[in-house]
Amino acid sequence: SGASPTATVTIRPLYRGLGVVLSLAVPARALYIGILENSREGISDQVLIAMATHAALGPEEAHTYLPLVATFSSGLAGGIAAVAAQCLVVPMDVISQRQMTMEPAAYARDGSAASIVRSIVRREGTAGLFRGFGLSIFSSMPTGTMWWAVYSGCQTRMSPFSRMRSEMGETEGSFAYLARKGVVQLAAGISAAGVATTLTQPLDTTKTRLQLQIEGSSQEQQHNSNSKPTYASVARELKMKSGYAGFFKGTGARIVHMGLWGTILSSAYEVLRHASRKDGG
Repeated sequence: SGASPTATVTIRPLYRGLGVVLSLAVPARALYIGILENSREGISDQVLIAMATHAALGPEEAHTYLPLVATFSSGLAGGIAAVAAQCLVVPMDVISQRQMTMEPAAYARDGSAASIVRSIVRREGTAGLFRGFGLSIFSSMPTGTMWWAVYSGCQTRMSPFSRMRSEMGETEGSFAYLARKGVVQLAAGISAAGVATTLTQPLDTTKTRLQLQIEGSSQEQQHNSNSKPTYASVARELKMKSGYAGFFKGTGARIVHMGLWGTILSSAYEVLRHASRKDGG
């Protein structure tokens, strides 16, 4: 027997906005990785050139600074890439979150992505598709910067462990070598997720509440329908209702999400990076 109508009605709302996310998430990640790689290499090269020119460091001396250079260049490149990706991510969030919060009758009538875009543009202009963009930048840029800085720093520090195959007579594709690479990848990803998430969770919480205009909306807006919520008003309302702990709601779940997704993304990035270098000679 097939699924009951009740089960179908209950499950379907959980997948609202999935089409929008799938159509924009992949291009956003491709843009992210492309800008990350180009920026990272360029920044690293410029830093090393500046060190050699102005600090008159020889190859051996410069080598001791490689972990610091890798951390700095990766962090800065991660911030730049995160900002660029928000041009696609913010409209995706606004549209998909609007779909998820619509009443069933309204969703059945006007729940398509095209209808929501037309409604937002008609009421708020094109800027309505980028509601919360400023705070998204304020959140995503430090998140991207810290994530890639910590990740790259861990990768560089642990690289001797992952490159022991020559001393142990292993090939690059051996199980032991790949296992060590996996351990390093996982440790770097989890460490980066823990640091970046904990420090930026308040910004992410405020951004989400601003975009959805839900419980965190300011009392001023309730008395004056013409007023619009601001970052400050949403933050004040959240502090008043939940205290400082309210800013850190969902931190654990976000660490798990960022740890898993970040590790997958960085693994794909490392594979593509290795493949491009191999093809390039």
